Amino acid sequence: MSTTWGQLGNKLINQAKSKKIPIAGQFELTSRCNLKCKMCYVARPINDKEAMHSERSAEEWIRLAHEARDEGMLYLLLTGGEIFIRPDFKRIYEETSMMGFNIELYTNATMITPEIAKWLSRIPPSRIGITMYGASPETYGKVCGNANGFESAVRGIDLLLSKDINLWLKTTVIQDNAKDFDELAEFAEKRGVEFGIVNYISPRREDCSTCPESHRLSPKELIEYELYVDKYFRDKPKETLNKKQADECSNITDVTDKKLIENKNDAFKCPSGKCAFWVTWDGKMTPCALMNNPHSSPFEKGFSAAWNELQDLCSSVPICRECDQCSLKDYCMSCPARLQVETGFYDKPAQYLCELAKIRKNL
Repeated sequence: MSTTWGQLGNKLINQAKSKKIPIAGQFELTSRCNLKCKMCYVARPINDKEAMHSERSAEEWIRLAHEARDEGMLYLLLTGGEIFIRPDFKRIYEETSMMGFNIELYTNATMITPEIAKWLSRIPPSRIGITMYGASPETYGKVCGNANGFESAVRGIDLLLSKDINLWLKTTVIQDNAKDFDELAEFAEKRGVEFGIVNYISPRREDCSTCPESHRLSPKELIEYELYVDKYFRDKPKETLNKKQADECSNITDVTDKKLIENKNDAFKCPSGKCAFWVTWDGKMTPCALMNNPHSSPFEKGFSAAWNELQDLCSSVPICRECDQCSLKDYCMSCPARLQVETGFYDKPAQYLCELAKIRKNL
């Protein structure tokens, strides 16, 4: 019996998990962005001098990638902020591309030019994940503070597709763009690409003036949205079905056997801290995108030492016993990262998540 790429990836990741090999890394190259999205958990203004000063250099990222490869990293996500605002992104990408990684890029596509599309076509990534924040200039104006962003994103997407670059689209649903789902799904369908939904809006990861959770859907509204989305795709012919469940925390969630991840004494039920890690724009190695802590310092201590330290730190994260013993846990998206950003504690239930679980159970 032949093995598909998905099955092979599943085996590799679960073997890496059991052996504590850091097979999947996410490099957050910058916190800065050319858009000002209401719900972003990290982005800073494009000309933020403090952020620019604290960002790690191309040399540092390239060196870290070399060290991570030597420890077993195969999957690499390059993300931000907006990666294309870095003038040295081309160098970072070209250097890491030569290391043999399966590379994915996350971008808003607004800065894609014909020159960039042509350049990427010569050394294409495995795929590019593009977030669309609405289906019109009006919605982009409300969500991102830039009405022109819509046309720029559409142009960037079509430029990449014209060069046969593999990409998928996703949207982050909030109050101001929930009504745009049909148009966004049709946009993706017309272009024959996968379309995903980021349905969880987390509070801000770092101190800033934004308040993402004030713009998210209420639990009732989110469940109604999810039901509508499910019906939309259920009613579509199978050959046009390109739905993808998007997860901002990891680029390997979709190929991980969750049964092998389960450990009653482990607060983390996902690959985070076991075979996957995140490195923030200012140099912290954390379990995933939502977390500032626990963290280690890979640029100062070296990758291997930082990875070993992160595993130890993750093992000391307490389990939320109330969540673990809750009758709603099979309906809940609770995890240490979400609990911490919602409540300030790893082991305290989050009201928003509890309300979502209650509604899901009663469907």
